[in-house]
Amino acid sequence: MQNVAVGNYLSRRPLPQELLITLLGNQLLHHSSSRVSSIGLIQILNQHGFSVASTRSALLRLVKRGFLISHRAGRETHYSLSTRAKSSLIDGEHRIRTFVDVEDSPESEWTLLSYSLPVEHRSSRDRLRRRLTFLGYGNLRDGQWIAPGDRSLETDAVIRELELEQHVELFLGRPAITMDPSRMIAEAWGPLDQLGNLYITFSQKWDPAGALRRSKDDLFIRTLLMHEWRQFPLADPGLADKYFIWSRHRRDAQQLFIETWRGLELTANQIFSETCVVSDSFQPIGT
Repeated sequence: MQNVAVGNYLSRRPLPQELLITLLGNQLLHHSSSRVSSIGLIQILNQHGFSVASTRSALLRLVKRGFLISHRAGRETHYSLSTRAKSSLIDGEHRIRTFVDVEDSPESEWTLLSYSLPVEHRSSRDRLRRRLTFLGYGNLRDGQWIAPGDRSLETDAVIRELELEQHVELFLGRPAITMDPSRMIAEAWGPLDQLGNLYITFSQKWDPAGALRRSKDDLFIRTLLMHEWRQFPLADPGLADKYFIWSRHRRDAQQLFIETWRGLELTANQIFSETCVVSDSFQPIGT
């Protein structure tokens, strides 16, 4: 179940590749410069306990995945975000910042997605499932996924990106008056009690008076804060308050995240710029 997986995720140390994605999405995506030095990234991740070798290995994997573009700068290597990475990070940032902005009216729509994919499309099916989970969908039954609210625009973009237009159907509607949405929610997402506890744990950890906030610099805190918060869309579909009894704790956690994330921005940007941002004058490797 997703809330269990997210609970395990929040309790373990992040991998260097995961932390690099969070760091670059947090700091480089909207920066006036587009390139960072490998030396600077190594220095930042060293503060999180990662060795030079593990950071270099993570950077190489992100280049192979098409997430980063490497650039030659004398004997040093610089990196920039690929077009695909920027698009993915922008979509992810929107979802991360808005997934709890739910509608709570009797007329609220639901989005239903149905698909049928041949065996040879297994890779595309797995990618679709991962993307649907991040968009807030729950697996109602085999080949049928459901999400609260109108998710048609972002879902259609995913379908087109994966080139699955001929295999997926998308619907908007409301449950019949005789239908109890609670049963549908339980089938699609299971019990949500642990999710409520995760919000409480998050708020306690990131309380302004907490030891972590007092012992680390603003870039370290802002990176780890976003890294943990961005896991919640995988577990929280954004159900209306009437379907989620832990909604107050969700709102408290969201407010704490936004205030802290924005409050640390100026200093974190300064540290990031001084540590690893470089000019855009070098050529990509291979050009």
